Amino acid sequence: MKMIEPHLLREAVAAICPDVALRTEGQGTETDERLLWKELSCCLLSSQVPYELATAAAEAIHRSGVLLDPSVEVEKTAEKIQLILRCPLEVAGRSRSYRFHVTKSNQLARTCHAVRNEAKSLQRLMDGFDSAAAARSWFLQRAPGMGPKQASMFLRNIGYTYQLAVLDRHVLNYMAALKIETAEGPGGVKWYYRCEHSLSRHAEAIGYPVGLLDWAIWIVMRVARKNSLVLS
Repeated sequence: MKMIEPHLLREAVAAICPDVALRTEGQGTETDERLLWKELSCCLLSSQVPYELATAAAEAIHRSGVLLDPSVEVEKTAEKIQLILRCPLEVAGRSRSYRFHVTKSNQLARTCHAVRNEAKSLQRLMDGFDSAAAARSWFLQRAPGMGPKQASMFLRNIGYTYQLAVLDRHVLNYMAALKIETAEGPGGVKWYYRCEHSLSRHAEAIGYPVGLLDWAIWIVMRVARKNSLVLS
């Protein structure tokens, strides 16, 4: 498999950053309750699952409205979500099954009830945070199944902040190629924050927030992998 030179990876990412920044220009924080829940569902469901499949699952849950009108009991909410996730999902013209329907149904239901117990709605919850770090910390503590990557992705995708990194395998492979950090590590929140700090310094050198830089990295690395230019 042909390896692309690290400096060419960096140049490609830097070249895409203006387009990514333009895409988010003028975009405020999402305030529609339905769309907030759709994005949160997608981020939570994307752990160990192809993003396209997680998107399809989140769309099915979104159409049902179950997270806007949950059952009084968290177990009942979980059962309703599980029924949705058990159904075949269409992804790129193919019928796919979501593997972790039991675990993720329970996690999403518990997250839904935690939000409602805290602030009655997801929008009101987001309005109550005084910083991106505080928002991410809340989801790490109160949203089962959401690690720092999923929480950071949610906050970025709704336009809440671009100061947190979404460190998926594509971004970690980029960091390893440029010797910013190793692709493999001990895992855990402390390791994630260390890698995020390293990538933030790299982002500063390029001149963009880390939450936009990692988006550009994701695009470049997916294209490079598709064309067999870097190791997966």
